[in-house]
Amino acid sequence: MQRVLESGGELAVVFVTDGENNPWPQRFLHRKLFLTDADRAAWGAMRRREALCSLARLGVPEKSATFLAFPDQGIAARARRGENVLREIVIKIVDDFKPTLIVSPSTFDQHSDHRAIAYYTHRAAPQPDIATYVIHGKAPAGRERFTLELSACEQKRKLDAVECHESQLALSRARFLSYACRDEVFYRAEFDVVRVESAMRERFIAFQHAIRVCFGTHPAIAGSRVEPAADVQDGAGDVAGLL
Repeated sequence: MQRVLESGGELAVVFVTDGENNPWPQRFLHRKLFLTDADRAAWGAMRRREALCSLARLGVPEKSATFLAFPDQGIAARARRGENVLREIVIKIVDDFKPTLIVSPSTFDQHSDHRAIAYYTHRAAPQPDIATYVIHGKAPAGRERFTLELSACEQKRKLDAVECHESQLALSRARFLSYACRDEVFYRAEFDVVRVESAMRERFIAFQHAIRVCFGTHPAIAGSRVEPAADVQDGAGDVAGLL
């Protein structure tokens, strides 16, 4: 995003959900065991503010952001039901914006919403160029398309942007700040592997991810060749659907 802006290009950043169904960080920060619909709505609004804060720190204007407000943790179920509303919205965004590159979540990500967004994006945009990225987990070896090596300034701005997401840093600070590493790895389009997955597979992958998060055994950030930025810059020891 930083390089697109520096080269005079334009960005359209699409947030598919507001991340309102994020119970454990919310319970931790608000000291509440039982969450209401109003609690989740307030959390989603806060996460929107965090998203806009992070874009601002990268130099991205607020007008570049679109929030679709689909239900958090509900995209895969919509795909299983054969719903095409998200696909139609993505088609319209692509037709209106006419991107030269779409950067989508990956079907190899361990978050079910990310995998489902990858499915809808690939179905909606078969012609434009697509690159994918993984946040939770890693893609199989050999699928890399390109790697961006961040300068020190780019890395620092990315760290500043991640730090806007206070709701996510509350319980997973080291993991989330580690995304501000030196290298960003992107993968080839995934038309060959995207699919609607079963509810059983979704639960199994979610369970795997939960275990890795709880025990700190999640895979290292793909392509990282240096210590995470916060370790380098402040010694803290605790070092984020876009299309």
